[in-house]
Amino acid sequence: MPETIQPAALRTDGVLQLPLPALSLLSDLQRRGACCAWCRTTLTAETAVDAGERPAVDGGQLFPRGCRKCAGRAAYQLLWEHSRACDVCRTDPTCPVSVAATRLMQEAEL
Repeated sequence: MPETIQPAALRTDGVLQLPLPALSLLSDLQRRGACCAWCRTTLTAETAVDAGERPAVDGGQLFPRGCRKCAGRAAYQLLWEHSRACDVCRTDPTCPVSVAATRLMQEAEL
């Protein structure tokens, strides 16, 4: 499994911060969201899924986006990692992170 940037999970605006490939693997186009952060497919406003803006470890800023399929897979990875450590998920099926990840997975039609 490639190195990932660990997400803060859910921003206050409800956007998931999906786990990304290692920063060293992302091109400039991927960093600014013009191409999928995972498969490098060129994205449009209609095809892109926000992967969660965040500061980069090298001091820059990331605006990653992904195609629906890759973002859905990243949401699945996030849900798997999150739910194992989340006390809310163990007792409440409405944990905001789990709900957002599940919705993204359904939209991706995985």
